[in-house]
Amino acid sequence: MIPCDYTSENGRKVTFDLDAVIDVAIGYSKKRQGWTATLIYIPDSSAFVELRSAPQDIRGNSKEEAEEVSFAYIGETFAIDNEGLNLVKSDPGNWQLINRRAGA
Repeated sequence: MIPCDYTSENGRKVTFDLDAVIDVAIGYSKKRQGWTATLIYIPDSSAFVELRSAPQDIRGNSKEEAEEVSFAYIGETFAIDNEGLNLVKSDPGNWQLINRRAGA
């Protein structure tokens, strides 16, 4: 188990197991310009969370954040519609990671 925290939509800190998530998509955050993003689905809480990483500084350090995001934000940022997100929820084991960084 790899414990990790995210901020829920209502501002609460929620702990989850990073080993038990579904990787949905990778791309770039629209909430933090220039940051990379990984969209994950957490089956235990039925939440979609954006894991964000800042570009590395001169020492190689990078700030990271995790925040629950809405279906609307996911559609705008990762171009996944509600049907796709409902597929992730209903059959997470068959989901294939979408790479939105390729060619960007």
